[in-house]
Order: sequence, then C-alpha cells, then structure tokens
Amino acid sequence: MELTGKLMEALGNLAFDRGSKYFYLVDNLRSLETKLQRLRNRKIDFESKVEVAERSGTKKRKREVENWFDEVAKIENEFVALKTSIQEGGFLENAISSGKRVEKMDEIVEQLMVQSDSGHFGELCLEASESRGEPRETTELFGEMFRKGLETIPAWLDTNEILRIGIWGMGGVGKTTLAEHIHNHLLENSQFKVYWISVSQDFSIKRLQGDVAKRLRLDLSHVDDEKVRARRLRDAFEEMEEMVVLMLDDVWEEFRLNSLGIDAKNCRLILTTRSEEVCNQMQCHRTFELKTLDTKKAWGLFKRILGSETSLDGGLKDIAKSVAKRCDSLPLGIVTVAGSMRGVRDICEWRNALEDLKACSVGHDKMEKRVFRILEWSFNRLNKCERNCFLYCCLYREDWKIKRKELIGLFIGAELMSKRESWSKAFDEGQTMLNKLIRVCLLEKIKDFEGVDCVKMHDLVRDMALRITHGNSKPESSRDDVPRFLVKSFGQEDSKVTLEQEEWTQDLRAVSFYSQNSKGIEIPPDWSPNCPKLSTLRLSRVSIKEILDSFFRHMCGLKVLNLSECYGIKKLPNCVSDMVNLTALILRDCRGLRFVPPLGKLKQLRDLDLSITRIQDFPEGWESLVSLERLNLNEYPTLKRKIIPKGTFSQLHRLQLLLLPPYGRVQVNDPEVLNQFESFIGCLSFTDFYKITRWPKCYHVYVNDILTEYPSFNIYCGDPKELYFHQCK
Repeated sequence: MELTGKLMEALGNLAFDRGSKYFYLVDNLRSLETKLQRLRNRKIDFESKVEVAERSGTKKRKREVENWFDEVAKIENEFVALKTSIQEGGFLENAISSGKRVEKMDEIVEQLMVQSDSGHFGELCLEASESRGEPRETTELFGEMFRKGLETIPAWLDTNEILRIGIWGMGGVGKTTLAEHIHNHLLENSQFKVYWISVSQDFSIKRLQGDVAKRLRLDLSHVDDEKVRARRLRDAFEEMEEMVVLMLDDVWEEFRLNSLGIDAKNCRLILTTRSEEVCNQMQCHRTFELKTLDTKKAWGLFKRILGSETSLDGGLKDIAKSVAKRCDSLPLGIVTVAGSMRGVRDICEWRNALEDLKACSVGHDKMEKRVFRILEWSFNRLNKCERNCFLYCCLYREDWKIKRKELIGLFIGAELMSKRESWSKAFDEGQTMLNKLIRVCLLEKIKDFEGVDCVKMHDLVRDMALRITHGNSKPESSRDDVPRFLVKSFGQEDSKVTLEQEEWTQDLRAVSFYSQNSKGIEIPPDWSPNCPKLSTLRLSRVSIKEILDSFFRHMCGLKVLNLSECYGIKKLPNCVSDMVNLTALILRDCRGLRFVPPLGKLKQLRDLDLSITRIQDFPEGWESLVSLERLNLNEYPTLKRKIIPKGTFSQLHRLQLLLLPPYGRVQVNDPEVLNQFESFIGCLSFTDFYKITRWPKCYHVYVNDILTEYPSFNIYCGDPKELYFHQCK
C-alpha cells in the first residue's frame, strides 16, 4: 500500500508538472504572438519607407534589410505552423515538446526586434547606380537601313521637340533588332535611363503597368485601380533627376500613354510596330520606316549565316542565290532559311529546297504572306519529332522566355520524343532537340532575369506555328499533317470568361490557356468536351474555382495535365484517379489546393509536382506509381510531420528527383534510396546520414535527429550541394 501511495503521489506530481508547463505554454504563446505583432508592424513601416525611396529610381534596399524582411516573413510562417501544431497536438505532447520551441522562437523574435532598432541598419537604402537599365543581347546589324536608324534615332532624342519616336515596318524586317541596338547605344553613350517593355498582341494595360513598375522598382501589387497605378508611375518618373527613355516593343494598337505615366515631362518614348497608322495614333513626332535589305546586302547576310562550312562551288552558288531571292530580302527569312541550309553541300538538296520554297503557301494577308511562306519552308525541313517539339513551343504565351527544363519536361510528358530508359537520358535528347531548333533559327537562345537558360519564339515564328495548327482559330491556314491546337490568352476582359464549347473539337491534341484576368475562367456546368485525342491540357496561370468530373469525361487520352498557378482551385475532381494514361500532373503553385484524389492507378505517371500547395499529406497511392521519375513536394508548408519508412521506395525504382519540404517536417528513413537519385531535397537523421554511399548530383539535405523540433531556419538553395545540421545530439 505504501508503494502504491508513493507511485500515485509521483504520478500526481508529474501530472501537476505537465499541467503547469501546459499552462505556461499557452501563456507564453500568447506573449509571443503579441511580440510578433509588434515586429510585423515595424516590418510594415520599414517596407513603406523603402518603397517610397525606391520609387525615385535612385535608391535600392540594402541586402541586410531585404534579409531582415525575409527573416520576419519566415518567422511569421513558422509561428502559424507552430500554433497549429499546438492546437492539433495532444495535452502531454504539447506540454513536453512545445515549450522549448516557443522559447526558441521568442528568442528569434527578440533578436529581430533588436536588429530593427534605430541605428542598426543606418539608412535602409543605398544609391542604385545600376538602375539606368540593363543591356540586351543583340545580333549583328546588317544593311544601310540599320546603320541609318542607329545614327538618326538617338540624334532625334537630343532635341527637346521630339518626345515620341515610332519604328515601323513589316514583320520580320528587323524592328526589334534595331531597337535593341538603340537601347544599348543609349545606355553606353548617354545619361538616359532606358527601360525595355515587350507589349505584344495580347497585352493589357494592367500588365504593362506592372512591367513598367518592375523596371522602376515600384510595387503596385496592392493597387488595383488603373488610374491610381498610372499616377504612381508618373510620380516615379518625375521624381527621377535623369531623362528616361521607355522602349515599347511590338505595339499592335493604340492606347493612352498616360496610363503608363509617359506624360511625365522627363519621359521619352520609342516604340516598334508593324503599322504606320499605330505610330500616328500614338502621336509620334518622328517615324522611321525600316525597309527590306537591298539585293546585295541580302545575299551578303545569307552567305554570312551559311558560314564557311558551306562551300558554294560551281552551279551551287546560282541555286543558293535563287533560294536567297525567295526570302524577299527579309532579314528574318534570310536568317531562317540560311540557318536551315547551313552545312548542305549536295546540289540536288539545294534544288529540292528551292522547289519546296516555291510551293509554300501559308499566310493570311498580303504583307505577312511573304514571311510566312519562308518560315513554313524551314519548318517543313524538320523531321516529324522535331516538328512536334517545335509546335509545342507555341503553347506558351507570346514573347515568353520559356525555361528549357520546363519545356523539355513537356516534351517528355507528351511523349514527343523516342522513349528513353531514364529521365536524364530523355532530358539529354530534349536538349539536343532544342539546340537543333536554335541552329536552324526557329528558336532564340536567351536567359531570363535570374540567368536561367531559356528559349524564345519570334512572334512571327509563333504566329506561323499557331496558324498551321489552327491554334489561332484561322482554319484557312491549317494543315492536316500537323496536330490541332487551341491556344488562347485572356487579358483585358472585366468579367469572367466562359469557355466556348464549339472550339473544343474531336481532333484537338493540345490546349493551352493563359489568363491575365483576375476574374478568371468559368467552365460551363456539366459540360463534357468530346476530345478523345487530347494529349496536353495547360490551364496555367488561370483562375478557376472548380473543375467538375464531367469536364474530363471524354479526355481518355490525356497525358499532360498542367494546372500550375491556378490559385482558385481547392480540389481536383475524383476522375483524375482514373486518368491511367497520364504521364505528367503539374499542380505547382496552386496555392489554394487542399485535396488530390488517390493516384495509385496512374501507373504511367512520370512527373508529379505538388509544390507550393496546401495539401496536408502525401497523395494516397503515391507509393504505387511505378513509373514515377520526378516527385516535387518542395515548399509544402501544410504537410504534416512524417517519417518515410524503409522500403517505401521499393516500387519506385525509376525515381530520380525527390524534393521534399526543406525544413525538416518529413524525414526519409531509407538512406540507401539516395543512391538512385539525381536530385534530392529533404531531411535525414544523423545516423542515416552516415550510411549514404553515393550522393546525388544535386542535394540540399537537412540533417536532424529530432523530427518534432521545429527548425529555426529554412534551407535556401543557392549551391547545388548543401548540408544543414540541426540538433544532432
């Protein structure tokens, strides 16, 4: 009895101790939340000061200030996760494990408050000496018209009377190339600030305002009214001491310049367009017509693109001249045709090329027919696999810098190339394919603002691809020997866009929609498009609240479903579970997505991307996806704590890329599986860390013994190989 009494007393003391800790936990959490609110308010004040300073164009935020903003944002997210964890956890679990986490987070908040005290940062901003503009990649100018334009147009800017200049000419004549050279010339030889904006056919005023604001480092993300946005742009221009030249490339129709703040006194404008009428409507004070090359210069450009490896001996030279003549002295046509013939020495092949060039007929109106005929000829010289890969590039919006990795992933998912035994080998084939399309001048090699390798389609090349696939709803230009596409961009509508049912025909192979309209797209209820041949469906950056099962009912051949950045969608329809032909399911950045149906039947699925969603657990049946090669669960903030036990990957022997949340909530308890990966982001225990015999080519590994401890930092992937050790006892 005495022993029993002591035991009960000990248990009572333990319960009292745990109860006290839980009481103090709740109290400390409330105190932490109050401190965090003060920190959040200080961050808002700092951001306001920085934004005002950056509007002048002469200031930029200090790196340490930007890092402080990031740290505060991160601790805010971690607090939300911690609070949720405490609310969902049991009494004893919280009393034992959560107290230290609250204390640790409280220390971090105190440190951030100390850093924000006056005098720590000094000035929040530095002088932004590099904000005059960024040089653009250019190709060599060729011909008297280009030389004249490069001399004349900058000279016009030296006068106070000429504020707006229009460069116009037919498609493919080289307007953008000339404008890019003028852009770089002004940066090198004047004190102007020079900002480049691509307008394109599917522009919207709000998007243009956003693009201009980015160049000025002005945040308009929380301003919806176009007139208010315009006023802020004008104020930002007028606060600059230097003169500003805004270059608008590829303007298709007139719009009010004051909507971009261009009515500021210190702002000049240079635009490119295919129409002299647009120059007049935009009230240009001077216009420069860019004409085609003369015969001598056209032949000179043709020979230069052919290069020294193509010897034009004997009768071959005369045939080559005839081929060049069919390009109508258009620089884009010359570059494209000569690029396709580079390295060809057989006179029979040259004669055949000339006959094919004469036979091409794609084109819609008189002005464009000349250049489309040439571009179609170059397309015809590709083999079937190369043609399909090229055409898939037009699924992206006009002037878009398409990331090579993303595009090759689309090639692989749509099964456009020969099947390879691994993703890495298929990727190499995709790189080879893109390099070929660049060599024949149907794609342009380019980098985005982060320096990532991209490709881009010239707008006329894209128009040609859309016409022959019927992708722009002009059936008179379509062909029977290429897949049928439906490609649309929505930008200027003020209300929801309802899909037009008659456009979804039985022969569709690919559909791609892009929306700049925050109102979104509405799918008619109970509508079932009869598209049995549809292979690829991209509804990227489209606001859709709901997709019903009926929508996919007759899409039995679907291979690629890409709903990336569809912010409104909260759940996938259950019918996705039965899409057994699906090879790629891309749901990246669907920030409202909370439910994905079971995926165990999708035995052909190779690429699954659920990054930046609100899903709380791995999809049911994911362990059975025997063809899976890429699984991306990175930046998965709502994912519950999880240990992936040994043997889970036993069926996933093709998996090469595994990206898990990098902050330690998911731990892989099977270190041997890393031997098969090419890329890995995730968490390992310290013990398992020592068992790894072969590291992936790219890894960011968070090593932690205690999974329940919430880390005080995230992994920021900078280098391709990084290890983070945290609480390894």
